[in-house]
Amino acid sequence: MNMIQRASRLALPLFSLIALAACGGGSDDKAEEGFNQGYVQFYNGAANSANSAFTVNDKAAGSATFGDASNMFAIDPGSYKYQLKNATSSALIKEADITLNKGEKTLLLMAGDAANPSILTLTHKREEKFDDQFRVFVANLSANYDKVDIYTAAETDDFSKATLLESVATKTITTTGKMLKRGKYKLFLTTAGSNAPFFEAAAYNFQYTTSYVMVVRDKLGPMQQQVSLDMVGNSSTVEALEHRLAKGQVRIYNSLDNQQGQIAINNLPVADLVQDTLTDYIQLDKNDYSIAVLNENNQLLLNNVLLTINAGQSKSVLLFRDAEQKVGLVNFTEKNLPQVHEHEINVVNLVPDFKNLHFYFVRQNETIESAKFHVKALEFKKYASLVLPKDFYSISLVQVADNGTISLLDKTETLQLEAGKNYILAAEPSAAAPSGYKITLVK
Repeated sequence: MNMIQRASRLALPLFSLIALAACGGGSDDKAEEGFNQGYVQFYNGAANSANSAFTVNDKAAGSATFGDASNMFAIDPGSYKYQLKNATSSALIKEADITLNKGEKTLLLMAGDAANPSILTLTHKREEKFDDQFRVFVANLSANYDKVDIYTAAETDDFSKATLLESVATKTITTTGKMLKRGKYKLFLTTAGSNAPFFEAAAYNFQYTTSYVMVVRDKLGPMQQQVSLDMVGNSSTVEALEHRLAKGQVRIYNSLDNQQGQIAINNLPVADLVQDTLTDYIQLDKNDYSIAVLNENNQLLLNNVLLTINAGQSKSVLLFRDAEQKVGLVNFTEKNLPQVHEHEINVVNLVPDFKNLHFYFVRQNETIESAKFHVKALEFKKYASLVLPKDFYSISLVQVADNGTISLLDKTETLQLEAGKNYILAAEPSAAAPSGYKITLVK
């Protein structure tokens, strides 16, 4: 089993006065009852923020990365001071006074630049009974859309039968919830006053008699020009709804040495084979595709390998040769993360000569033996992801023989990953390397 160590998020301590609600307000459709305390929750909508710890009067109340929320925190009604801090460095992001009233929930939404964020506040009563209805609020945290209209439609209807739910300007949240009957609804977004949706979510099941907050936010990472619609309930589980017709994309890395030719998708050439090169992203509609690799004489080296692209999905494909020198590929989905304060790096083993390999990310005060971050025992054609805090690293590639001999196959200079980039680290054969193997870092 691959062993991956990664930065951990703050654990949520339990206090005798804390009551955590389940996702969506409950595990069944019974009405919420007995709201005798004050309730508060934090949603992180600041794209360049780190994992942010949330405290109320110095009591831990959870944490949230971009696009996530803390659990709902219950406490005796009263006036308190809340703080938001960088969960890793403890640097203060924001602090302010807050009053929590009996039977009311306050949602704090952090938006804008994390260096000086805006905090949007929504306070509403936690009603004990909604009579088979749910309540919905809408927030717009998008920097790309000054104002959006959000529409709802029945599960089987299209936009022509949709009903305007709200119009919301950027960095604002509605304060009066709209009541709707429980069930499945399609959700549409348009620019203000437009009749042409730029976003359509598949039917979402509003199954609980509770309050939902829809948050319109920009996607970051490899799909920067798209938006997500986050559904925030009473727990840390935030469901990000995607545009069902959004384009996806793929980029292709070629580890084939001394091989000329072309890469084709659905029999159409999309890129030349260039050694140790990662292509630009290729935009594709949601669909199933076949990938082929041809040499300089148009002979097939690889043919009809399935590549599935879902709406709003970004993938990477890596070409390699196996022990018999046949061409193959491995592909994986990239996450839509800001990649600012920490990086999720994808690590791939393209070396067929060993049972597995070990990757160590060594900081300036560490050695391979003491390195906190590593991917161990990664087998050929396998990949893994690892979250690295912002720091300086030297990356080492290690092989352990059956007799216990440890070989250092390659090692990079000390480097710092560039903010906003999606990195791939590949171990691959190399005739030019002293060991016969190298590690390649591409972005």
